[in-house]
Amino acid sequence: MKNKSKTKLDAIVDTYEELAAEYRVLGDQKLIDLFDSFIPFIQTAKADPQVKRSAIAAGCEQGLRETPQFLTNFKLPEDIQSTALKIFYRVVETHMPAFFEKERQKREQIIRRGKIKGEREWYLLRNRVDEIEGDVAHEVELLELYRMLDDYESAA
Repeated sequence: MKNKSKTKLDAIVDTYEELAAEYRVLGDQKLIDLFDSFIPFIQTAKADPQVKRSAIAAGCEQGLRETPQFLTNFKLPEDIQSTALKIFYRVVETHMPAFFEKERQKREQIIRRGKIKGEREWYLLRNRVDEIEGDVAHEVELLELYRMLDDYESAA
């Protein structure tokens, strides 16, 4: 019997399932409720023949892009937030290694341009700040990101 290779959507579902499992271990009810709700939603969408799998994958990827912002906005205890972010980056990298590469390329393009052109780009840079904030090895990058974020917010 031929081994069926994983689709992009399979990798996304695996990512969400592992995130849900790891966040349950952290014990924060907000995290548990959020990530436990994703799996049934995705399964219901997959079962609907009128919903394209590519649309489900695109929506789920956007959810992954916004996860660092969710984790920040939840106002979790600092130790849980930090751990949750680390778990997020590790799990996504494990199941979808190209995901962060695409994000990195888009970020570099924005930084080379020196200006944020829209909300999507703002979130992309803000997510990077959340990822590296507090790490002195990224101090120069952080200063540039802060400047660009501030410029965009001031112009809005």
